[in-house]
Amino acid sequence: MDIRNLEAFIVLAETLNYHKASERLYLSQPALTKKIHGLEDILGASLFTRGPNGTRLTDFGHKTLENTKKFLTHYEQFKSQVHFDSKEKIVRHLYVGSSFPIHNYAQIEKQVTAKKGNVVLALVTGLSIEQQINLLNSGMLHVAVMPLASIVQVEPKKVFTENLVYIFKKRSHLISKFRTTLNTLEHGDVPAISSEKKEVLELTDCLSVFPIYTDENMNLLLKTNDIMLIVEMIVKNSAYTCVPKRIISSIPECYMNNLEIIETDKKIELGVFWGNTMDSYLFDDAEHFSALVANI
Repeated sequence: MDIRNLEAFIVLAETLNYHKASERLYLSQPALTKKIHGLEDILGASLFTRGPNGTRLTDFGHKTLENTKKFLTHYEQFKSQVHFDSKEKIVRHLYVGSSFPIHNYAQIEKQVTAKKGNVVLALVTGLSIEQQINLLNSGMLHVAVMPLASIVQVEPKKVFTENLVYIFKKRSHLISKFRTTLNTLEHGDVPAISSEKKEVLELTDCLSVFPIYTDENMNLLLKTNDIMLIVEMIVKNSAYTCVPKRIISSIPECYMNNLEIIETDKKIELGVFWGNTMDSYLFDDAEHFSALVANI
């Protein structure tokens, strides 16, 4: 039995008009009539009657219509399952972008691969917010992690909070002044080193490129998302920076002896965003990644 004949039967049963049904099916009326007659021959009974009052379903046609719809529903489910099963052995690539130079992705990648299998987490880190948005819109990124405050008119799939910390060279003369300033400034402000120049850092900028400052007057040395360059600049120039606490785990242990980490009560909300053009078979992978990155 040809599935297309069953589909033609349903369309004609819904319209009860050969002309309208032919247009919807992109068939000529003789071709549609041939399909219906062929189906009736197989079933051994008439599905329609045609008379002065137009085309009508027979009693047998009414019963067959209900069964045909059930059959085609099961058939579509069968096709979807076959399509899904055929994809299981194909390696899927989930392209992920982030403002962070590192975001515990090694751990996340292991968990995604262990649970889902046949998926490669392709990580592109250190991207600016604008770059991530453009890549999401063009379909070149499937998922992106970005500051919530910088994104408008787009709902994130997940939201989580990140703590911010300051990194200094150990025993830097700036540390004591920083602690004093930190204790005297009002709750919620991002402290500056100098009480004479209380410059406020843009937190959304901090998550795209990290500004590195030196001296008491917050002289900007450079902005970078290269964690090794950040460490070198801090150690060699007695500089300091404000970064999300989570990226400290990416600093090699041998450098930690030369650094001092000072925590603040400053936080920022991050969102996990999905691209609109992501293929449906990647949804489970994206959902699993989003849950991990928000909770790990």
